[in-house]
Amino acid sequence: MLTQLQAPYDYIRDYYSEVRQRIAEHPDVASFWLSSLSHIKGRSVLNAGCGPTLYDYLVHFGEPPEEYVGLDVNESTFDFLLRTEDPELLQLKAKAAAQGTRTEYLCADVFNCGEALKDRFDSILGVGFFATFQGERFDRLMRLMHRSLKPDGRLLKVTWHGPHRTAAETADKLRYRFDSPEEPTPGELVSAIERAGFSCEYNAVLRCDPEIVYWDAIQVSLFDRKAGDAAAQAAD
Repeated sequence: MLTQLQAPYDYIRDYYSEVRQRIAEHPDVASFWLSSLSHIKGRSVLNAGCGPTLYDYLVHFGEPPEEYVGLDVNESTFDFLLRTEDPELLQLKAKAAAQGTRTEYLCADVFNCGEALKDRFDSILGVGFFATFQGERFDRLMRLMHRSLKPDGRLLKVTWHGPHRTAAETADKLRYRFDSPEEPTPGELVSAIERAGFSCEYNAVLRCDPEIVYWDAIQVSLFDRKAGDAAAQAAD
């Protein structure tokens, strides 16, 4: 049973529109992180903490997967994806089906999904998701992600740092766990992921003008799974 406070349907719908709007308003900034999605390849892909942009990111992958799993704790995420009448989103859903991608919606707490995810994926994507965890929960999450990948799998992390928004906007983000009260630095995130048994293959940070894009920086990091790492194989 899900115990986390759920983001309501209207919040998910408006969040989706906001993401689309910011991508359209700042194409150069969006290109920095959207282009990194070309690293996502393989037959099976997990989008962890997928949100309503599940299909929007799929079109930027290096190759279309056969199996695409969207994992999110919010029931409204999948309610929105099922009920939406947004013409662009409907086209994206149709394109996914036409290219042979079977999409699975997994509404659950990620920590309850270990056996369902184990050794299953060629690539894992986390856009704004991983940095919402701290301390031992973050370490535990990364160990779970390590075990969810096949031996030659890869993990792509996209995170935003130093948000500039109103107190009310921040309160909503924290209420629905779309953000964290303790923000790790880009360097701390890379180090913590490496401790879980990953090797960082690519890391880039784009410094932003917060007056324009509402953030101080955006980080993109690509990791390879290191098979047999003792820290990653340790049981929770």
